[in-house]
Amino acid sequence: MGFLLFLVGRSYVDYYGGAPILESRSQVEQKIERIAQSLSFSTDTMAVYSIQEQHKSYFENLQSESSTDLRPIDLNEEGLHLQSWLTVLGAKESVDQIRLSAKDLFDEYGQLLVRVANNGNVIRLRSNPKRPNPTFVKAGDPLKLAESIIEEILGYDLSAYELQSDDDDDEDSDELVQIEGRTNEGTVDEQNFSELLNFKWKKVSSDNAQPTFLNLALNSVVREYTNGTNFSTEFGYQIDSFIAKHDREPTEFFATGQGLDLFTIIFFISLIVLAVFAFIIGVKNIFKGKVEWKRALIIFSAISLGLYGWQALFYLSSFSPFFDDGMVLITAINNLIFGIILGMYMALAYVGWEALARSQNHAQLDVVDALWQRKFFVRETGLGLIQGFAVGAILIGLFVGALWVLDLYFIQVDSQFGFTESSSKFAMLTLNMSAWTTTWLVIIVQVGFVYGIINHWFSNAKLAFGLSILVVALFTTTVGREIGTNGEFFEDYVIFLILSAVTLFSYKKYGILTTCTAWWVFICTFMITPYINSESIEIAYKLYAQLGIMGMFLVYGFIAYKKGTPLEKLGSYVPEYEEKIAQHLRVEREMEIARESQYKLMPIHPPKGPGFDVYGFFLPSFEVGGDYFDYVLTEKDGEAVALTMAVVDVSGKAMRAAMPAIFTSGLLLSRMKEDCPAKILSQVAEPIYNRTDRRTFITCAMARYDLKTKELSIANAGHCKPVLKRNGKASFIDTIDPRYPLGLRAEVDYQPKVISLNKGDFFLLYSDGLPEAVNEEGERFGFESVPELLERIDTDNLSANEIALEIKRTVQKFSNYQLADDTTVICLKV
Repeated sequence: MGFLLFLVGRSYVDYYGGAPILESRSQVEQKIERIAQSLSFSTDTMAVYSIQEQHKSYFENLQSESSTDLRPIDLNEEGLHLQSWLTVLGAKESVDQIRLSAKDLFDEYGQLLVRVANNGNVIRLRSNPKRPNPTFVKAGDPLKLAESIIEEILGYDLSAYELQSDDDDDEDSDELVQIEGRTNEGTVDEQNFSELLNFKWKKVSSDNAQPTFLNLALNSVVREYTNGTNFSTEFGYQIDSFIAKHDREPTEFFATGQGLDLFTIIFFISLIVLAVFAFIIGVKNIFKGKVEWKRALIIFSAISLGLYGWQALFYLSSFSPFFDDGMVLITAINNLIFGIILGMYMALAYVGWEALARSQNHAQLDVVDALWQRKFFVRETGLGLIQGFAVGAILIGLFVGALWVLDLYFIQVDSQFGFTESSSKFAMLTLNMSAWTTTWLVIIVQVGFVYGIINHWFSNAKLAFGLSILVVALFTTTVGREIGTNGEFFEDYVIFLILSAVTLFSYKKYGILTTCTAWWVFICTFMITPYINSESIEIAYKLYAQLGIMGMFLVYGFIAYKKGTPLEKLGSYVPEYEEKIAQHLRVEREMEIARESQYKLMPIHPPKGPGFDVYGFFLPSFEVGGDYFDYVLTEKDGEAVALTMAVVDVSGKAMRAAMPAIFTSGLLLSRMKEDCPAKILSQVAEPIYNRTDRRTFITCAMARYDLKTKELSIANAGHCKPVLKRNGKASFIDTIDPRYPLGLRAEVDYQPKVISLNKGDFFLLYSDGLPEAVNEEGERFGFESVPELLERIDTDNLSANEIALEIKRTVQKFSNYQLADDTTVICLKV
């Protein structure tokens, strides 16, 4: 139904309705070459720029002046010039600007401007008074010469016209001469010897296809020739201007700039908003690791090359004859930078879209994954293409219907130069490059990405969908359309509001492949309408070739749908970053289990007994660490007799240190109730040496406090020196050699250091994480600061728990809660 509505109503809303493009660029330039030869110059030695222009402002003026509703088809069928080929001829390698309009090119660098109507007639010809005029016709009777130029060179039948005299009071004709006529200033080898000659004809026949006025302005010149010793002169005329004009046509077709209108302002605002969100969300997901780098790189390359290639091909087939090598290089660099910027924008938007789509489980992600894996012959891929053509037909029908109802028309606008595909020497390539880059930019960014953002912000699905339609309609009205209308901004917004509702419904129900296909079909269909019913094979082939390309995708869709492999047989795809996240979560779970296991090996509550107060803590610098502490109370006949304490520090950090720490804890715990520290360390030296690698060593300080004798027996296997505080003075305790760390030797005979404790004494065992704590300035806490810390703490009035907490707060505050190493402490107060 959509295609049917398009076929029925297209000609009434198409700017090219009733007047398809009838001549190709090459045919127009061949015609101009023949005219040039008749005017005594050749285009072979000149730079030639040709482009087809749509005279939209001319038609809008006619609409505003008419008492009835006018459509393009009405004027096209009358033979009025709503479109024409514009050709500028000038000196080669003369341009020193990158961005040029056709008018700028002629005014600054052109010698001759020729405008050819769609029916093949020359309707404007003008020389540039600032540049040499290349035309020349030998002298003769001026009137006969003018008639010869009009009939034999320009191809008009003067039998349908009447020559106007200077006395004829014709306002339109006078205005024509005043605007277009001027006096040539002369050149080096040409001398002006008379005033400008103006010849004016007015139509007397009823043939509406013929222009109402013909005006030819000639300049008299003398050419001087020097051939060796021979000198000669030649009298003749140059064409200053020629105008074939309908009475309702303007003299000049160039559109004038209108400054910043509402559409332009909203366009730039929309572009900035999209770019900012693409950057923020794309970069955010990159930092989160939610990016498939291969896909992002391909998207970046495809868009960059697509946009750069389109612009490069356009400049190559249009402005490049006017450029020297330096300007060609500058233009190439300028276009490449533009392509790279848009490629980066698209890549970041794609990263954001895919992350949002996966988190929200958007449709056809599995199909997209299959395509990225080069699995093209898939049943669901074929179904997506078929659905895309169906949705595309709906969009086409709705667009034509909305224009018909609003009494508007559509016009192709693929660049800042208007509609360029008909002028391109690489039309089939550039048309498709433009179509797929625009499709990706519109559907992935302005539909999928925007819908994902709004769906993330609003939990209410209906509200999110409604807001998405409003926002997507705003963006598609202003950015990346390739198809314009003559309506006001709000009329365009209503049209694209309808299209956006269908597009978003398609995206939500079917998915990204279907919606991309639909928009591609929509764009391609309206980009080829100027070629429908063209009688020129050089024009019509573009229509048939593009229809063939579209048809191949549709046929492939049906074949893949019938014969393709179902996705369920291919298996699900898990993105690389999701695998990494899952692996990271598994590691985190395992680390948490290890952390819990390590903490369970350490005492939860300190032992209680007469004459002592003990408390210890362990602070890992990672989730798990290589430190370990324990204290065990030995009892005999239900009475506490001794307290054994141990602090262990394994070389290394995290899991590599945690496992030997756990192994060592088991060896120590099995002996701590019965044996003295020196004997325990001597006995565990051999199994630790045999069961650890050569890179691992373990330091350990143990102490056993006899509750009856109040003697403290200490043994040290390469660990930090214990500290004793007595009578307010804290000092290190020097233990007896040997003090080799465990794991360095199989046999070590550790010796005890025995000291007597008095009431009020405070004893500290600690790991090197305490003195090696580092502050933000890179300064270490230092071993010498440990006794000083104890001297500052009121150990006489605080419990062992409170003293330990004070030590913990001090080291954490000093290191800004970023521990360089595991920190373990046991506080014993007598």
